[in-house]
Amino acid sequence: MESQGGFPLIALCLAPVLAFGPMILYAAFAWWFDRFEKEPLWLIAAAFLWGSVPTVLLSLCAQVPAVAVFQAALGQSAGGAMSAILVAPFTEELFKGLFVFLLFLLYRREIDSLYDGFLYGSLVGFGFAATENVFYFLGAASAGGLGGMFGNFIARAFLFGLNHAAFTALTGLGFAAARLSTSALVRLTAPVLGLGGAMAFHALHNAVATLTEATQSPLVCLLWVPFDWAGALLIFAIALYGLTRERRWLRQYLREEVEAGVLPEALYRQSASILGRIGMRWGALLRGDMDTFRRLGWIYALATELAFRKHQRIALGEARWEPEIQRLREALRQAVGPAGTG
Repeated sequence: MESQGGFPLIALCLAPVLAFGPMILYAAFAWWFDRFEKEPLWLIAAAFLWGSVPTVLLSLCAQVPAVAVFQAALGQSAGGAMSAILVAPFTEELFKGLFVFLLFLLYRREIDSLYDGFLYGSLVGFGFAATENVFYFLGAASAGGLGGMFGNFIARAFLFGLNHAAFTALTGLGFAAARLSTSALVRLTAPVLGLGGAMAFHALHNAVATLTEATQSPLVCLLWVPFDWAGALLIFAIALYGLTRERRWLRQYLREEVEAGVLPEALYRQSASILGRIGMRWGALLRGDMDTFRRLGWIYALATELAFRKHQRIALGEARWEPEIQRLREALRQAVGPAGTG
């Protein structure tokens, strides 16, 4: 059965599921992977929703007149190609990056490491890709039925599913670098370089996509996929470096708490280890010891927050964190208790 638009009615139901399902899973993994300090779920949801609704609407409002100008000047085909290479990357990364900019202005305390910048940028990208893919899947279904839609699904959800997240992750990394630096030069240039890198990476991807479509060359297509994946993996590697820095901060700033008798040695080692945290909490969960499971989670969260605030106080010179450091230290002392948690 077909709709009046020429594609199966089932495509109307499948397209949103196929578009949003993988992107939500990618976003959930990126959030889960941040093992030291979980970002607030409401901000996680806000980042994804910003990408999926406001960014799409703002981009369309900016692109429609710009595309019309390019096509009037260069013709339908050439104008469309130039718009894809120049207009789409500029407008989409600008409006996706607006969320990261607002986060930087209003909730910068939530940006504690490079990984946080990567996370928020990628979440906006995943949200944008989800909504964009709905339209691509419906277009593919209109042209080639369900087979065409599933072929497009494989390409856009898996082969190139990380692209929009990778683009905007560069913007997030730029703002995170500015947040974590004491250099005025870095604070001024890092966000600009991050956003510029996102636009350039996006434009290069669209240029190769346009060339592939124009030439129908298998060689160009074969080079396209490794190029995109190499870029995404490089950005992910930078984010992983951010996690290693977090681990160093934990080891450095929590050692003082061990010497002061606030944090037992065993909990100190666990707090600075992703595998240690997972092993101890999952061990308690598998034993059915929910009290220990919850207590360890609270202790790790307090210890991480304390280490990050001490880093911001000492390394970044942000003296306003001193009362918060004292509060977190006392809360950690009470959470551990006199006997500690082994």
